[in-house]
Amino acid sequence: MYRSKFSLFLICFGLACCSMANAEECDDTAGSNDYPTSARVDYVIGCMASNGQTHEMMQKCSCSIDLIAKAIPYEEYVHISTLLSLQQMAAAGRNAMYKTSTWSQKAVAKLREVQADSTLHCF
Repeated sequence: MYRSKFSLFLICFGLACCSMANAEECDDTAGSNDYPTSARVDYVIGCMASNGQTHEMMQKCSCSIDLIAKAIPYEEYVHISTLLSLQQMAAAGRNAMYKTSTWSQKAVAKLREVQADSTLHCF
């Protein structure tokens, strides 16, 4: 009886240590360019809608936004997200310049590069 309780204690202790290590890793990553929680959640929800709605995918999508937050300041992320929205609209009118301009294409390419890196790391 004593051995089984001790074994159970060791297993729980080991799991707790692993959980704390993962939490510390996330905290370190999140602190560099802190995004609002709502922005992180919005990204994770969109990522999960595209990739599957499982707990494992939630962790992978969370890892992805943490790495994006580390690489791109939040204000720049908002600008790039806005450019992406404008580029998805029909090409008529004012938003046509957002599809064809070099500066907007470079900004979007930067986000896509960081997303590709996060995919390699997290998925």
